[in-house]
Amino acid sequence: MTEQSLSLQQQQMLALGAVFECAVMADQIATRGDADPAVLESLFESVLVMDATDFDTIYPRPARFQDGLRLLRKSLNREQNRDAARPLSYGLALLHLSSKLRKNDDVVNILRNRLLALEGQRAHFEDLTQPGFCHRLAGIYVDTLGTFRFRIRVQGDPAKLQDEDNAARIRGLFLAGVRAAFLWHQMGGRRWRLLFQRKAHLDILNSIKINELK
Repeated sequence: MTEQSLSLQQQQMLALGAVFECAVMADQIATRGDADPAVLESLFESVLVMDATDFDTIYPRPARFQDGLRLLRKSLNREQNRDAARPLSYGLALLHLSSKLRKNDDVVNILRNRLLALEGQRAHFEDLTQPGFCHRLAGIYVDTLGTFRFRIRVQGDPAKLQDEDNAARIRGLFLAGVRAAFLWHQMGGRRWRLLFQRKAHLDILNSIKINELK
């Protein structure tokens, strides 16, 4: 459990922060070719936790999502930032992609079965950031979310984007982002509320004491 007792609304904002953390990490890989492995591990772990009902089981270390929370704060404050434009667009695209997935039971079932199979093989991977695991996540993404007409267009350094391991990590992060968006929606998160209740969401976000989280 986190040291800070979190309200449902705070957990909702942290779940949204996880969506944007996936977006930030994907942008870092696309532009620099690297990202914090500890953060990647936390995000990839969440994809395998499908039947949990409490936030702490899915995200036991939410303090790792500070970059995503920072990006979310900038968005709610309507700050104009050129460097934030790409990850922000990815985050919003992940919310849209998750809404597409919720409407397609067939793809949801395929996704669930593929992730259950991967979870059963988890012991074969030393850690969840190694290329083998990332390529497995990427394959699941391509076979499920990748079948939708909607596409997330990634911008960055062409040399970094052409690297197969980087591409796999980005797809794995997008899968993790959709998982976070699912949780956000389950907790009552709605895009229209972000538009019309912006200050209320910002107040909730600012009430979270990051230094008291694990």
